[in-house]
Amino acid sequence: MKLRSLLSLGLFSLATLAVAQPIRVVGSDLLTGNVELELARFGMASDLQIDVSLRGSRLGLAALRDGAADFGLFVFGTQDTMPGPEFSTMPVGYLTAVVLAPAGVSITQIHYRQLAGVFGSSEAQTFSRWGDIGVTGPWSSRGITAMGARREGLALDLFRYEVMSAPELKSTVVLFDELDRLYSRLNGSEGGIAIVATPPAGNPNVKVLLVAKAERDVAYGPTAENLHSGDYPLRLPLYLVFRKDDARRLNFVFRHLLSDEFRPVFLQAGVIPLPVQARNQLVFDLENR
Repeated sequence: MKLRSLLSLGLFSLATLAVAQPIRVVGSDLLTGNVELELARFGMASDLQIDVSLRGSRLGLAALRDGAADFGLFVFGTQDTMPGPEFSTMPVGYLTAVVLAPAGVSITQIHYRQLAGVFGSSEAQTFSRWGDIGVTGPWSSRGITAMGARREGLALDLFRYEVMSAPELKSTVVLFDELDRLYSRLNGSEGGIAIVATPPAGNPNVKVLLVAKAERDVAYGPTAENLHSGDYPLRLPLYLVFRKDDARRLNFVFRHLLSDEFRPVFLQAGVIPLPVQARNQLVFDLENR
């Protein structure tokens, strides 16, 4: 009996130590805002220690491969090597580029060639007036002011490399360090076309333009559903990556990442989360691994 009790106590102590070990999270340095703070807050509320280091996807993936991290939130470029078969790699949201225009312009959609002609310095066709891209009425003869935000994650870079034939912007493109100043300019009488990371909430003076790759293609808006299906073309997935053997141990944290509570945290970081049905399906899949 004594030996059995000692063995039980030893196993309990080992389990306690395992639980007490911190969960180490690594990820993209594009995840600004409160991602780190919210994970730490959730850890404290759940009697877990969650250590977060958002120093970049490449550094984070190296740490995960070396066993120095438990899971990561990564953005991969076309030249990056994806994680190996020992890892689960699944999208949990999308970085995108949203095209905004004044609410008063007559167009509701735009395609790549038009956008490239407004923003790009090396395009075969350039467009400087609203009438050049199909706007009618009093706006048609006005000049277009092209705008972007420097600190809006990957939005402007994603736009430059996906839409334009060369990534150089026209010298006339106005770049803002503060998003509030961009919206102030966009809301003014001159208006313009702006590239931002996420759709604005509750701004009646601007509209989100639907985007198509080619003139005859169907144009789509940057909704969570259209991003997840791939219909909206300007997107870059944010991946959750973890060792397959760790799925059950980490599932408690993953459920929080995919919850409605975490959704505004992702949005503040410039990430549009998966649509609710896709999130629910992913939670179900993770719980049944």
